[in-house]
Amino acid sequence: MSAVQERRFGMLVKHLRFVTILGITLLFFLYKGISYAAIGSYVPVVFIVPILALFIAGFYKSEKAFIRVLSFWAILVVLWSFVRLLVGIVNQFVKPIPEGHVHGQLGMAGSWLSLAFLFAGVYLLRNRKKVFG
Repeated sequence: MSAVQERRFGMLVKHLRFVTILGITLLFFLYKGISYAAIGSYVPVVFIVPILALFIAGFYKSEKAFIRVLSFWAILVVLWSFVRLLVGIVNQFVKPIPEGHVHGQLGMAGSWLSLAFLFAGVYLLRNRKKVFG
């Protein structure tokens, strides 16, 4: 590792809460991608693999590139969470979908998960420059 990469790695180690939240969000989508690929839907894998590649490329390229990838990821997590919450509200109050899978994804547990990821995305977005600042 070069001196610049060691500095970046040291900054990440110093901010364990940030790295933990980032890791949880990435691992969650990687898990979803693998589990959906096992049942025949490759869309989540096609979504997460390029994101992981961008993180690796950004880490090795420069701090600015890594911050951009972090920003992009945080915005995607916030949008994903917001859309899930919005669809869950519409499903609950406007026109419920009777399918069990959709109800499981958009029910109370799904709403809590979406809310947790919304807070995680906002946390990543607000603190990304503190890690490298």
